[in-house]
Amino acid sequence: MLWPVPIHAHARRSVAVLRLALALGVGLVAPACRVVSHPTEPYGPPVTRPAPASWDEVLASPTEVEVRTVVSAKWEANRRGLVSLRHPAAKEAGLKNEKVPIVLHVGVVRHPEAGDFVVDTGIDAGLAQGDRKGAARGLLRTAARSLEPVESLAAIVERHELTVGGVLLTHSHFDHILGLPDLPPEVPVYTGPGELSDRRKLNGLQRPTSRHVFEGRAPVREVDPARTIALDPFPAVIDLLGDGSIWGIVCEGHTEGSMAWLVNASDGPVLFVGDTSHTRWGWEHGVEPGAFTSDHRLNAESLERLRQFVERYPQTKVYVGHEL
Repeated sequence: MLWPVPIHAHARRSVAVLRLALALGVGLVAPACRVVSHPTEPYGPPVTRPAPASWDEVLASPTEVEVRTVVSAKWEANRRGLVSLRHPAAKEAGLKNEKVPIVLHVGVVRHPEAGDFVVDTGIDAGLAQGDRKGAARGLLRTAARSLEPVESLAAIVERHELTVGGVLLTHSHFDHILGLPDLPPEVPVYTGPGELSDRRKLNGLQRPTSRHVFEGRAPVREVDPARTIALDPFPAVIDLLGDGSIWGIVCEGHTEGSMAWLVNASDGPVLFVGDTSHTRWGWEHGVEPGAFTSDHRLNAESLERLRQFVERYPQTKVYVGHEL
């Protein structure tokens, strides 16, 4: 999740408290609560073949899946939230806290049989048009005004002639779900284990937006931990469709149910790491996010596993959470 530039100084006391939270990137506003009270159902893939023994076996059989990434909006955020400035590598590099440009991007995964999937959702058409009926609700509507729209999810779907068969969320922070209203309510949404029931203080700010974007949608499909397998270096992964094309990797830390998504594409593996690493600098130097993460230790462990995977399979193309 990214907390952007401070909001207007003339706001009421509650907004002033939000301003402090935005500046610090910590949960100072409300008691811990669920992301959203929306129905979920455990998801396990169809069992069509024996589980692979290693990633060597998986990647030896690429699938006829194509991947591209599209920028939906531009924004800026404080560096101290994007990377831990306390990390020795950040200190050695002399990184300072300042506003840096970021993007909200949408991964597009085209599957020849299962349809098209999007990884995270960018922004919706209402928000892209500056409509007050855009996806952001409550105090987050003010924060969202600093977004620079590029292309809504609806426009991406139309331009690329997508038939969306599912949404693969890396996590449920509001800057990753704002495009959901552009999709029909029956399109399934996949998340990591316990993601929507995760309790964090800042969820109080997100709840109006989360409630709006999930309202009327089918139950969210949460990865069932009992249906995952271990594939070194990861303790829990899932073959989403049972055909080796799209793999969900449980990456607890940024949020309880954070996921990375690995696509075994025809022109090489593609890895969407979500906000386990917001920036390419953080990825390249193994530095976990700063204020914008829930559990620094678990986030760092998940980041290290992802980096170990790419070291073993350097042909993997990596997309971090908020840079291209």
